[in-house]
Amino acid sequence: MCGDAAHRSMTDFVLENALARAAETLPDRQSFQLDSEQWEAFGAALDAPPQEHPRMVRLLQEPSVLEQPPAAAAG
Repeated sequence: MCGDAAHRSMTDFVLENALARAAETLPDRQSFQLDSEQWEAFGAALDAPPQEHPRMVRLLQEPSVLEQPPAAAAG
């Protein structure tokens, strides 16, 4: 697989390439300015407890497709 070819784990390979692509795609969105009202709202959003998303909880409790054994060959 690509991770093997690059001599690192699949996770490291995917993360490194996702970050590189984001840096290419979003160079103008690495910083932003907020007025005081926006800053307060931004801070409140960061400080707020996370919202629970039942579908996300259920998804994260199941093994990922990368953790599941390969499907048996159709015969």
